Amino acid sequence: MEYVNPYENLTDGKWMKANFHTHAGTGPGTCGANPIDVVVNTYKHLKYDVLCISNHDLFTDTSEYTDDRILMIPGVEYSRSEHMLTIGVDRSLHESVHQTAIDITNEIGGFTVLCHPNWGRKGYWSHDKMMSLQGYKGIEVLNMLIYRLSGSGLAADAWDYLLSNGRLVYGFGNDDFHAIPDAGRSFNVIFAKEPSFRALKESIDKGSFCASSGLYPEYLHLEDNIIRVKARYPIATYVDEFTYRFISENGKVLDVQFGKEGVYNLTGEKYVRVEAIGENGAMLYFQPVFQESFLK
Repeated sequence: MEYVNPYENLTDGKWMKANFHTHAGTGPGTCGANPIDVVVNTYKHLKYDVLCISNHDLFTDTSEYTDDRILMIPGVEYSRSEHMLTIGVDRSLHESVHQTAIDITNEIGGFTVLCHPNWGRKGYWSHDKMMSLQGYKGIEVLNMLIYRLSGSGLAADAWDYLLSNGRLVYGFGNDDFHAIPDAGRSFNVIFAKEPSFRALKESIDKGSFCASSGLYPEYLHLEDNIIRVKARYPIATYVDEFTYRFISENGKVLDVQFGKEGVYNLTGEKYVRVEAIGENGAMLYFQPVFQESFLK
């Protein structure tokens, strides 16, 4: 039985910290009330490598802020109805149909992420609506802003529904930055060869990244159908033990372990994804290991 490991052969690169959901520079009383330079400097201070200012239905050119400390990439939050991030596009897409906006984003060479699936209520993005769309890259499984609005900032339930129904979508973590206290609470850790949009997109297409609220991946190996996985904190620390949760179809928890690494022997599951939890509650969502014939 052939399994795909999105973290296989990660060489000649490094883990990069990225946020794709940020509002800035649109003036007082708006989601992007903070000046762009203030927001960019905040993310530099938090040691981000990649940042996207993705305002609602408005393209904001931030290319001048790219330097040797941070890569700025273009993007817009499509907000005509249910929100989604169109990343890698340099114009706002005002099409009335989500699928058209997704198709245009893909034609441009970008990717689309469905935002905060449980904002306000469970199923802000309904199962039927998510299943009806094609070509988007993933959903926000972590969006910590929602916890000071309403609903839930976690959407692992929506993710497992899609995966269990054969849809290969990835889990993203984004700040959805509106105010300074929002910065650095949920992010993506992407293994890329260089700080360029092309390299980042290549890694995202393969699933070589994680969604995080504070942890980094050390490794996820797959050999002889045995998963070995390890998380770490991004700072030097003696803390080296974490809780590992192995999860499969319909959100079923297969095993929970505590130790220096997590180990799970695959026994025919369609997919298995791993959540790591640190002593301070910080979480790390690995992309699924899956049967190639099941997830498309």
